[in-house]
Amino acid sequence: MTSECFIHHWLLDISSGSLIHQQTGEQRRLGEYQLKLLIVLVQHAGKILTRDELNTLVWERRVIGNNSLPNAIHALRVALEDDGKQQRIIKTIPKKGYILEADFCQFRREPAETEEDEVSVEENLAEPLAEEEIREAPDAALSEFQVAQAEWNAATQQENERLTAIRQAKRNRIWRRVSLVQALALVALVALLLVIRQAGPRNDMTMQDEGVYSNIRLFELTRSYDRLATREDINNLLSSTLFALNQMMASQKVDMDVFFFTSGSTLNYTLALKNRCERRQLALNISQWHTDLSELNDLIYRETERKLNEMATCINESGSVNAAGADYRAD
Repeated sequence: MTSECFIHHWLLDISSGSLIHQQTGEQRRLGEYQLKLLIVLVQHAGKILTRDELNTLVWERRVIGNNSLPNAIHALRVALEDDGKQQRIIKTIPKKGYILEADFCQFRREPAETEEDEVSVEENLAEPLAEEEIREAPDAALSEFQVAQAEWNAATQQENERLTAIRQAKRNRIWRRVSLVQALALVALVALLLVIRQAGPRNDMTMQDEGVYSNIRLFELTRSYDRLATREDINNLLSSTLFALNQMMASQKVDMDVFFFTSGSTLNYTLALKNRCERRQLALNISQWHTDLSELNDLIYRETERKLNEMATCINESGSVNAAGADYRAD
């Protein structure tokens, strides 16, 4: 038996990642983390969840901005037609966290034939059981709500696992397609580096912002004979991402050199990671990279983190371990 969850007349449809109005059929799509946040709030309806708990349950310890959670809460209030000032459905508890009022949660088990099958905290607790009823069926109303909620939680977990498997399969197909492109890009970059080395004074490699990062060095490859080439300040464009990566690398005792150059609308970006026991390298050719700097930062962070997590674990002379496979993520 499955259960459906309604929040203030809105059906939470996990498969489509949206809210569907019971009467009008209006559909409102939610973002990935907005959907995860709402599911977590429903699973803990009536309970105050701290910011740290929500960050762990929803963003899974990713590094996120201070406004990510408040912005997601605001988006859910707008979608559920909740007044931001009165906060009837999702409440902000000062210095504690957030709570989804259980009175607004209803769990319906397999679209019921009678109204008795619809279970809500408000209905079950509005009329206390008589003493005789309590003796015959103690906590009957509450247990019925808990059963429906548990069934919904189980169905939600299965649906999340199914959607995760679909997304992972899609990512795998994408990576299989781009792996060849990356290999060709690496070969092309290596060939370019050889040309630069052999071309003498016609080519140059300049370090950008030396000393800004403890574990990262940036090198711009330029060709002195290409007068149309424009200098790009990668540090300025990727500063927040590079600072976050630098902290990660400092904690794991990994150094990174970045070599880049631009060709038309394409950014050729190569990173080389090195620790005491291993070296890793990744080359990226990013087209139209100036179009969306937020997407560029996300791509650089994600691919660098992935390569870093592939590095072997090193044990230094004192016996301590540098866990190069630690789990760091960004929002």
